[in-house]
Amino acid sequence: MNEILKTIQERHSLRAPFDRERSPSKQNLTQILEAARWAPTAHNMQNFEITVVDDKRLLAKIGDIKSRVSEEFLRENYEQLSFSE
Repeated sequence: MNEILKTIQERHSLRAPFDRERSPSKQNLTQILEAARWAPTAHNMQNFEITVVDDKRLLAKIGDIKSRVSEEFLRENYEQLSFSE
């Protein structure tokens, strides 16, 4: 329990612009996928699939997808949202 508490206390969020040219290291990607694999799910069903996309052209296309954020969502979550330039 102390290890979990220490991890929670030491965590931090980094606010930086997304860099499309900076890929995660193979070790970091493996750790991220392992954390996702062990993440809890409703009724322990693990009813999800993880897809890793490393094709830069496809990632650019995905990044260019436009989606609308509803005014209702913004109103309900305004205080939790972090805005940066």
